[in-house]
Amino acid sequence: MAALAAPGAGAAGPRTLNVMTFNIASAVETDNDLDPIADAIELQEADVAGLQEVDRSWSRSDSLDQAQELALRLGMNYKFDPVLDCGEKDADGDGFCRYGTAVLSRFSMRAATARDYSLPRTGQEEPRGLAEVGVNVRGRRLIVFNTHLSEVASARRAQVREILRVVTRTKGPYIVMGDFNARPNAPEIGWMRRKLVDAARLKKVQRPTVGNTRIDYVFVSKGITVLSARVPPASARLVSDHRPLIVSLRLDRTR
Repeated sequence: MAALAAPGAGAAGPRTLNVMTFNIASAVETDNDLDPIADAIELQEADVAGLQEVDRSWSRSDSLDQAQELALRLGMNYKFDPVLDCGEKDADGDGFCRYGTAVLSRFSMRAATARDYSLPRTGQEEPRGLAEVGVNVRGRRLIVFNTHLSEVASARRAQVREILRVVTRTKGPYIVMGDFNARPNAPEIGWMRRKLVDAARLKKVQRPTVGNTRIDYVFVSKGITVLSARVPPASARLVSDHRPLIVSLRLDRTR
C-alpha cells in the first residue's frame, strides 16, 4: 500500500470531483493487461476509483500487484484491501496471494481514517469486506467506503445491515460505492436509499453495468450534491464484464 499522506490544510469552499466504481474482474477480459483498465479510468477522469476483484501476487493474473500497478500508471495514491487469502489457489508457490478491493485517489489519503471491516457471510462463500479511507479533497475531508457484496441474498442483506451500522457512526460527508450484486429493486438497496442518496437513480441512469441491469452503486451522504452520473455506452471498449459507474460530486460548503 502506498504511504497514506497526512491531511492538508485548506479552505471551506465547495469542492468537485469525479468518483468511479468499477469491478475490474482481475483483468481477465484483457488477458492480464492493465493498460486498458488504466485507460478506462483515465478516460472517465476519475479522481477517486473504487475497484473490486483486484489481485495481488496471484499466478492467474501474472502475479502482479494490480492496485499498485494501476496506481503507478495513473499517478494516483492507492489502498488495497484484501478479503481473501488465495494461497491455496496460487501456482507461484511463494506463500503469498491476496484478493480483494482497492481505492485509487488523485488526492492524498488520510492514514487516521484507513480501516477494513469484515462483513457477515454464510457457509463457505467468499469472504466480503468494507474498506474505509479518508481523502483530502483540496482541503476538505471525504470518507470513502468501497465494497463487493455477496451473490447470496441472505448474506448480502446481513452485509448491508452491517454497512449501515458502520456508516451511521461516520462524521462528515462520505460515499459508499461498489459492486452490490443486487438489482435496483432489491430490498437491501432500498435500505441503503433510506439513509443515503443513490446517485445513479437520482440522475435517472438507465444504462446497465452488467448484462441488462445495474448492480454497481455510488451512494452519497448529506453534505454532498450529485452533479451527474453516467455509465459508458456499449460502444466503449469492454475491459471487464462490468461497466464503470462514474458520478460527479460537489462537497457542499460548510460553516
